[in-house]
This record gives sequence, C-alpha cells and structure tokens, in this order.
Amino acid sequence: MQDANHRMASTHLEQLDSRAKPTSLHCHYHCKTVLLILTVGAVTALSAVSSSHSNVVILGGSGRIGTAIATHLIRRSSALPSSTGKIILVGRNAEQGQQSVQEVRDAASQFSSDGNSLEVEFKSISDVWDSKQLSPLFHDAAAVIHTAGPYHNRYPIPLRTAIETNVPVYVDVSDPLPYLDASLELDEDAISSGTKALIAAGAFPGMSNLMAMEAAGSLPPGCQIIDSGFNYFTAGLGGSGDVNLYITNLGFGDDMPQYEKGRLNYFKALTGKLLGQVDFFTDAESIMAKRVGSQQVFSWPFPEAATVARELQIKGRSHAAMGTAPEVWNVMLGLLVDIVPRPWWRNERFSQFMADFSQPLVKATDKWLQLSSPDGVGETHAMRIDVTAEDSNKDVFVSTIVQGHESFRQCVGQSAAEFCIDLLQEQSTDRSGGVSLVEQRYRDEDARKQMIEKMTSTPGTIDYSGAVVTRKANGATVGPSKMEEVLVLRSMEM
Repeated sequence: MQDANHRMASTHLEQLDSRAKPTSLHCHYHCKTVLLILTVGAVTALSAVSSSHSNVVILGGSGRIGTAIATHLIRRSSALPSSTGKIILVGRNAEQGQQSVQEVRDAASQFSSDGNSLEVEFKSISDVWDSKQLSPLFHDAAAVIHTAGPYHNRYPIPLRTAIETNVPVYVDVSDPLPYLDASLELDEDAISSGTKALIAAGAFPGMSNLMAMEAAGSLPPGCQIIDSGFNYFTAGLGGSGDVNLYITNLGFGDDMPQYEKGRLNYFKALTGKLLGQVDFFTDAESIMAKRVGSQQVFSWPFPEAATVARELQIKGRSHAAMGTAPEVWNVMLGLLVDIVPRPWWRNERFSQFMADFSQPLVKATDKWLQLSSPDGVGETHAMRIDVTAEDSNKDVFVSTIVQGHESFRQCVGQSAAEFCIDLLQEQSTDRSGGVSLVEQRYRDEDARKQMIEKMTSTPGTIDYSGAVVTRKANGATVGPSKMEEVLVLRSMEM
C-alpha cells in the first residue's frame, strides 16, 4: 500500500509544473463572506448580509490550533466582511467545545478590533470525516478551515464535501503526500464549483513553503537551483496539543520523501535519524542566536521536501528535519527509531500507545519550558530555509531565511487564518476555483511578499531575517552538521 502511495504521489508531482502559472495573484480584496473553521472540537461561523455563504467553520475548532485560528480571525476582523457574524468551532466533545468558546472569547477580550464583533459558538459532531455530518455545516459556509488531523491513511472527505456544497474557500493544515495528492486530484471539481482550496497551509508546511519561494526568488538572476533545505525547531509540543505526539510517531513509520540528483526518492532508513546541529540564525548577534541558537534535528517526512523541490525544479537534493527541546528528547527519539521496527510506528495503536505513555513526561517538560522561558510561554518555534543555486560561472550561492515565534501553536493558527483571509478577499472579486499548494498559489513575487509581510507582523513574532544571500565557500555544508554522514544511508538504498 505504501509503495502504491509513493507512486501516486510521484506521478502527481511530475504534473505539478504543468499547472497554469498566473502572472499575478495581487489584487485589492473586499470580503463578502465569513469563515467557517472546522477543527477536532469546534466550528466557527461568520455571517455576512450580502452572501448566502456566510459562516466560517473550523474543523478541530476545540483543539489548540483551532482556537488559535479563531482568535486570530477575530483580531483581524477588519479584513473580513463588515457585517457581524459567527465563528463556529466544530468538534466531538461538547464540554471541551464550550471551554474552547470561552477561551476564544477571553483571548479576544484582551485586544480591541476595529472590525466585526464576531460571535463564537460550538457545534458537536461525532466524525469530521463523515460527509453526511459535514454537509449541513457547510451549506452556509463562506470558508472551511480543516485542522482535525491526523491525515494519515485518510481521503480528503472534508475538501470533497466543501466542493460539493460550493463552499467558496477551503484551507487545511494537512501534510502526508498521499493525502495532498488526493486533494490535488480534486482540482477540476473545485474549478467547476468555484471553491478556492489551499492545502498544507499552516506554519510548516505552509509558511515555510512561502519562505522557500521567497528565498529562491532572492537569488541572483539566471541561477540554477541545486538544493533546498527545511529545518524546524519547536520547544516541547509548542502548545499544539497531545495529538501532535501521535502524529509525530506515525511519521516515524513513513519513508522519507526527498530529492536526490533532481529526482524524487523515498528512503526507508532515514526517517527519525539524527542529522546534527542547525544554526537557527544568520547573525550570531541576533535575537534568534540568543533565543534559539543551534539545535539538534532529525529527519521527518515533511511534504515540502518533495513539493517545493518539484516547484523549484531543483537539480540536486532536498531535505526536511525538525528538532525539539530539551535536547534529551531528540536523543531518546533517535534511539527509539533505531530500536523499534518501522512497521510498528505505522500501526496506529502502537503510535497512540507511545504517545499516551510519554504524555505525562511531555506535559511536565512543557511546564518546565514555560517556567524557564523568557516570555513565559515555553512554546518557541523557529524555521530555517536554505536554497542553494549555481550561476553560469559555477559560483554557488545560498539564500537563507530564518523566522522565529514565541508559540508554534499561535504561528500555525495565525498562518492558516491569514491564508484563509487572503483567499476570501480574492474570492470577493474572482470566483474562480481550484486546489493548490502554497508554493503554487504564491509564485507571483508581489503576492508572496504581501503574505510574508502579514505573517511576519503577527503578535508573538520574534524575528524574520528576510532572505540573506551569501556565496558558498568551497567544502562548506549547508544544512545540519552531520547530514553528509547520514546521507551514506541514502546512497546505500539507491
């Protein structure tokens, strides 16, 4: 089954560059509708007078990411329709749902908004993957934001249902390549229904893809892109909730999708391998050097190592990795991945058991991180994106972007909300539909820079370096410090 998924993803990736490339995605928008965000525990609905589609539904709305999205939508309500509406959080547990509603209301009371006074409510359904339960929620939705992962071994039913009910805007934070492939296959249906869908649109993947396109666009003209690298850091769970433990465990059972010599490959022995240290800064005197510094990372099957590499038509290799704090967690995970057979990680029961088993220690660690963090949050998040290219004189350049935020959870929520707002604004003047990845939608430089400006101006942002372009020294390694050693494993597989 996994090999079949690899072939399906590879086939579709080969078709990505044949999709129409818009000359410009920049326009001035006027939202006519409100968002519906669906998350594991809540749904958010926003109403607009001028449209029959007026709600925002958040699937997984009672989860940690869902409430972050809802809060940011209220903060940015001036970018939404002028009419008062509702944010409906959708999830399974009614008690948790009501707590989430109160959490969003309390958070919203801490800041003033010059836009709509958006109401928040909760709706309970037993299964966010059941189209019969979703359809009634979607009929009045201006937008659906789907955060109710994990997405492993799933078909994109929420997206299909949004298309069938003519929802104007759909956004999700999905990541497995087979799931993304199945979503992209719904492109023609979305065009017919007028549904604008943006998938894998959180922090990473999502904002990271946007920054990779910006890094590539900042290289000297005429360069051929060789390599692309994505490195991430999150302190503890980053406030994302217990489900993130389960999702991480499931990922250890997947092969690593990465480019090698300009072609997509899947490497069985690479996922979870420690790759060494990464500097999450470009300037040793910067706030990121002091706040995050250098961190150990391990390979994890993020889809952007495949999808962005294909978009940029790289000729060399790609990689994606992440690390956490405290450092002992990286070491423990590395040992577990070496010891436990990969098929066990793919088993949902085993991965859930491991998540439940480690949960008490993780919660204690997160509490320690909160108490020891300078901001009192303890959810620090950082990204480093490197794109390497060569010019006609064989000179090699590296374009690097570093971004940091006080909270991974908030960064994901803010990113997904900003992507949704952008689609809603465009939908008010352009009702064309389709399904796209972030790197496809924001090929245009002006549109991309506008989104980056919005996303790096959000509350909690520690730093954004912008693209720093340097000439690569002979023999210098771009990426994790021990990556070249680990690559021996890949060469043995090919």
